[in-house]
Amino acid sequence: MSQHLKEIKPFIEISDYSLILLVLTLLFALFIAYKLFKIAYHFAKRNCKVNCQKYYFYIFSNIDWSNPKEAAYLATKYGAVLANDKRKKELFIQLRDKLDKYKYKKDIKSVDKETLNYYNLYKQVCDESL
Repeated sequence: MSQHLKEIKPFIEISDYSLILLVLTLLFALFIAYKLFKIAYHFAKRNCKVNCQKYYFYIFSNIDWSNPKEAAYLATKYGAVLANDKRKKELFIQLRDKLDKYKYKKDIKSVDKETLNYYNLYKQVCDESL
């Protein structure tokens, strides 16, 4: 009978790599999602710069000067956003200096012609660059 019995060999251990494969797949998926998000964010940010500048210019160019204090704050806020090159920064600093006399006082007179001329010049320069 011993001739017919073959020797029973021990089990061969088969490694299970499914957990490692799952982790690597998840890491790869997260990496791809991160790259896609980064590309989409960059694309949206690049497109927003142009559209946002136009929006800010629209607000800046339609300031109501009947309330000089509020108008001075709005012109300073949106004018600073629009100042993105050397020439505009210089003009904005001049405009901001003119607007400062309307911001920090309780009772304010109407805006003088010189300040409005600086505002209109800055508005024209910003309009040309858009």
